[in-house]
Amino acid sequence: MHARVEKMERKNEMELIGEPTGVYYDVVMFFGIIDILQDYDITKKLEHAYKSFQYDPTSISAVDPRQYSKRFRDFILKIFLEDEA
Repeated sequence: MHARVEKMERKNEMELIGEPTGVYYDVVMFFGIIDILQDYDITKKLEHAYKSFQYDPTSISAVDPRQYSKRFRDFILKIFLEDEA
């Protein structure tokens, strides 16, 4: 997939997305989604319950498939902005 990306600078390493710099690069991207191969069974539900005590329940990986799908879609739409040209 051909894409154009803008360089972002993070203020600290805890930020997922930094501030735009106005510098753009042409890139070729390869990615795959393997999470669809995971079943959201009792094991994942227990993992979610356990990790929810330690972390924000919406930020951990083992979440309900609908919530995971929405979070993934929102992330992709935030990262890959529509080309204005």
